[in-house]
Amino acid sequence: MTNPRHLSKLDILINFIKNIRAFIALIVIVIINIEKLEFLKSIWGIAAVIALAVLNFVLSYLPWKKFLFSLEQDRLIIHRGVLKREEKTIYYNRIHSVNVQQPLLLRIFGLAKLQIETPGGTPGVPEAELRVLKHSYALTLQQQLKHLRTTSLAKKNEAVNEASSLAAMPQLEGVATTSDPSEQHLASGQSTEPVQRTEVDIEEGALTEQSSHVGELIIEEPDYRFKISAGQLLKASLTSMNMNVAIIFLLGIYSFADDVLELVFPDLYDQMLDVFPSLYDNVVGDVSQQFSAVTIFVIAAITAVVLGFVWLLSIILYLIKFGDYQISRSQEQLSVSYGLLEKKSFIFDMNKVQAVIMDENPLRQWLGFAELRVQVITSNAMEQLVIHPFVRKKDIPSIMNELMPDRPLNLRTQLHAPPTTSYRMYAMLPTLLVLAICGAAAWLWKWNALWFLLLIPVVLAWSWLCMRSAGVWLEDGELVLRKRSINRVTYFVRRKHIVTLGMKTSPMQRKRQLRTINVQVLGSVFPYRVKSIADEHLLPIWQWYSRSGKKQ
Repeated sequence: MTNPRHLSKLDILINFIKNIRAFIALIVIVIINIEKLEFLKSIWGIAAVIALAVLNFVLSYLPWKKFLFSLEQDRLIIHRGVLKREEKTIYYNRIHSVNVQQPLLLRIFGLAKLQIETPGGTPGVPEAELRVLKHSYALTLQQQLKHLRTTSLAKKNEAVNEASSLAAMPQLEGVATTSDPSEQHLASGQSTEPVQRTEVDIEEGALTEQSSHVGELIIEEPDYRFKISAGQLLKASLTSMNMNVAIIFLLGIYSFADDVLELVFPDLYDQMLDVFPSLYDNVVGDVSQQFSAVTIFVIAAITAVVLGFVWLLSIILYLIKFGDYQISRSQEQLSVSYGLLEKKSFIFDMNKVQAVIMDENPLRQWLGFAELRVQVITSNAMEQLVIHPFVRKKDIPSIMNELMPDRPLNLRTQLHAPPTTSYRMYAMLPTLLVLAICGAAAWLWKWNALWFLLLIPVVLAWSWLCMRSAGVWLEDGELVLRKRSINRVTYFVRRKHIVTLGMKTSPMQRKRQLRTINVQVLGSVFPYRVKSIADEHLLPIWQWYSRSGKKQ
């Protein structure tokens, strides 16, 4: 291991803070009850606090001291561990993505963490992580690893081509051929000199190299670059419609409305009790309590206010998440970065993209816009990288041609949709769930629960929309799958990226000659699924993918 380097010294401080954060609940309890704990006021108590602080510092210092990394000519070497030492070697040509992330705590100190991922790693865990680096140094190192990987792959390809050429050359009698340069020198009678080892040395904020220019950092002008404007970002946030946050927030408000009002606004809470009954008692309290028109009006008004607040909150969160979004392409590598509080940066190869995903919520679908994502193999298998947060659908083919020239998308408006006979399969489970809710409400509130029956036509209409939005299509060696829960999601998958393709059928589907198709790709925990497609449309897909079918 040549020229080993430590992480930033602020790693000690970050570990110190994290160790304290693990016991924050205990610390708060001690502070609240400080008057009752006489021991802490004594000299022994103060000594114990100081000893714990010193122990925390030692436990924070040793991991930093024992963590070393080094960039060699063809590999990255990492040494870590205090009691149990570990050495990890990662060859550059095995790296498929290098990510720079800035959680809020690291961003406060101008730091970042660098994650390196390789194929075949443990799901959910990066192959290697340099957890605390200066942000500028992390970006430099990210570009350097990108360049070293490209150089390593080029050398590997040259070696393979050269070996193939030598193997194809006819051998002359009495002349030995070899691919080892040192043996060639000996055969020709020339003297051999020891090959000088190249050491790549990256300083924080600078880059030097000893004895060679192989590891020199070359920052190339990207072939394509896109940065979202403030206007586009605002439009994207206004149409984000983060309904899951809204539903969770509403449930929380309704469940704890009384407690929150009493704790935060005690005077207002007492006044409301004089005018209106307790919201909690009206909704889930005494079953003998009856709804009144005033109570229903209050609940509806609170619902509207909360929805407006959640919509505003989702706008703010969206702006924070995707602020300063930009994407660029250099040859076959894509670089994505975004985030205001938590800055994220990803570099990955286009050939590591397993699927292209187009996501349209109802509002964006109506306006003709979508969010474009890609499924890549990352340490977080659930993560789908956004390559365009707000794009007009008619512009997607041209944008994909710029980002991934070898991955054109054919956006079809009509797919092979489920037949109308499959509506029962789409509506059955949601309808049964709503009927169960109506039954529980009737048991609690008697005739006042009739309002819940209004959910039935809503669910039936939503099930019909889900059925009409679903579909499959196979064209030019690419499988297109589309489904809807709330958003309409379209998956574009090539045959070589499909790990498993399965088709299931229930007795009800079998009677109507329908099947459910499941497609699994690397990097995704859950399969891409479309329900109740006619057998006549799925049979060509099965033949296309099966071993007996035509390879595409």
